[in-house]
Amino acid sequence: MASAAPEPTERVAAIALAGGRIAIGAGLWVAPRPTLRALGFAEPDAQALTVARIAGTRDLVLGAWQTTTLGDRERLARATVAAAACDAGDALAFALALGAGERRAGLRGLAGAVPATALGLGLARALRRPARGQTP
Repeated sequence: MASAAPEPTERVAAIALAGGRIAIGAGLWVAPRPTLRALGFAEPDAQALTVARIAGTRDLVLGAWQTTTLGDRERLARATVAAAACDAGDALAFALALGAGERRAGLRGLAGAVPATALGLGLARALRRPARGQTP
């Protein structure tokens, strides 16, 4: 049985998170070099392109998962927790890149990954509470 639908603001936040994730994932597949440069990385070699496409696939799948669960609070909460966990991992990876001297990529990555993690965790928490008009 499906749970209640998300509130309008929760739905907008989920669409924004999923849309950004899908855009990055598609960019990493369709135009990996410019996407990686936009993220602050230097010109990638074949190995970096492969890893970027792996990450792109992950983002496409997570974004699609969130999008397909927009009508059900519980399912959307599960998808959002998974996406936020990946964003937290991305934040750690960018922090490590920053520590290794990759200043531009580290700072740009942290600027996206940290807010995405916080928004995702906040959204997941809100989705775990009963919807308006429902009893706990």
